[in-house]
Amino acid sequence: MFNRILVAIDASGYSLRVVPTAMELARQFRSAVFVLHVVEHGRGRSAVYSTESPPEEVRLVGDAVRLMRGAGVDAAGTVHDVAPGHVARDIVETAAAQNSDLIVMGSRGLSDVQGILLGSVTHKVMQLAPIAVLVARGPIPVKARAARPAVSAQPVPAF
Repeated sequence: MFNRILVAIDASGYSLRVVPTAMELARQFRSAVFVLHVVEHGRGRSAVYSTESPPEEVRLVGDAVRLMRGAGVDAAGTVHDVAPGHVARDIVETAAAQNSDLIVMGSRGLSDVQGILLGSVTHKVMQLAPIAVLVARGPIPVKARAARPAVSAQPVPAF
């Protein structure tokens, strides 16, 4: 079903949680994976600067690619440096250049309104992409506790 999967990661913990999901999809569908990390650079008065260090960016992509290759997945990756506000467009353009059928990315779990107000890259990719986008969110926090334990504290007889 999916021949090529683009996995968009960033340095946030939410984004990195998507790697095992993408790896499992790639194994099930025998898909090739392209890991992409897009970094925005800013412009100062006399220089262009990045918000992350280049070794950190390369390590992030390299770790994801090594993990996938170790699981038998055909994987490659790269880091792109773009102007502020162009991350989503770069993800979609790279997916097209890689002939991807699916984009897999993480999410901080913002609501639609928060995403619009705060400028969520994930929301922008979903709007721009002509292919399927799988958004993997972080774990759902549990706020309630069970009144009784689900498992009895009774000893289990040995067989």
